[in-house]
Amino acid sequence: MVSEEEIRARLERAGQSHLLRFWAELEPAGRASLLTDLALLDPDELREHCQRAAKACAQVEGPVEGLDSRMKPVQPEFLGSVRKSDPQTLKRWEEEGFHQIAQNKVAVLLLAGGQGTRLGVTYPKGMYRVGLPSGKTLYELQAERIRRVEQLAGQRHNTSCTVPWYIMTSEFTLKPTVEFFKENNFFQLDPANVVMFEQRMLPAVNFNGQAILERKDKVAMAPDGNGGLYRALVDNGILGDMERRGVQYVHVYCVDNILVKMADPVFIGFCVLKGADCGAKGYDVIRPMLYEDDFTVGTENSVLCEISPLVSYFGEGLEGYLKDEDIHSPFLLDEKKAKLLEKA
Repeated sequence: MVSEEEIRARLERAGQSHLLRFWAELEPAGRASLLTDLALLDPDELREHCQRAAKACAQVEGPVEGLDSRMKPVQPEFLGSVRKSDPQTLKRWEEEGFHQIAQNKVAVLLLAGGQGTRLGVTYPKGMYRVGLPSGKTLYELQAERIRRVEQLAGQRHNTSCTVPWYIMTSEFTLKPTVEFFKENNFFQLDPANVVMFEQRMLPAVNFNGQAILERKDKVAMAPDGNGGLYRALVDNGILGDMERRGVQYVHVYCVDNILVKMADPVFIGFCVLKGADCGAKGYDVIRPMLYEDDFTVGTENSVLCEISPLVSYFGEGLEGYLKDEDIHSPFLLDEKKAKLLEKA
């Protein structure tokens, strides 16, 4: 174990000496626990992390530059649309996608580090039952789609194929997720092809750039967000696992995306034939959504929109971004028209 003197020196170097302010009040067990937490924190990374957090929270004087001035339209040759493309083009994309899947070159990667607090539950979001008559959870729905796309690709190419399922969890969701999959026999998937790994945890920081304590003997930690995926892929040996399996294309999505098409062959084929390093799905707005303040549960307000698997929570993140005018923007490979009339 790293000594108290060494930890104090590290914290002073990071500008976070306050984390030991309750040291005199702690019992030996509490001191040992706190030292263990602090020993895992690199002082230089901790200092940089806290400085970035403070800078992000600082008020900016004057007008804030909008995104519009920094965004450029995607070149037309890199755009595709399910609705607007002819059947032959769609068939070509789909055939290419199934071809890649049949060769075991496609995997799916699930971002599942968050708990279902916004859904009113304390367990991981993927375990949430979304209210279907079948009572199926998000995890079960997604597992079924993986099995189905494997089946379709295998039938088309007279082979047996696998779409590995990589699931990025967090300290909070790994154990219950593993237990849930075991209890449900991995939803008839081969456990060897369901690879779970943890994203990194970072110290929680206040508005002044100071790391905070969860208890007097424990540093408050939180998952490092979806952006932590890239480091987690390296730290957990996931890139090496993908290389060993021969995976070349990875479909990444979020756990609360109930409409996701797992390893969508049309989208995979589109990206492969375009020679894309990465691709993104989008949706078109059929009718602008009401302002968030005007969309109230219990009213007759309705929303009519076109949905693609990019949409996660139907009501999350859309109200605040859409205004009361038509929006004409090209999106990569939007989905077939799916009208949804939602009345609260």
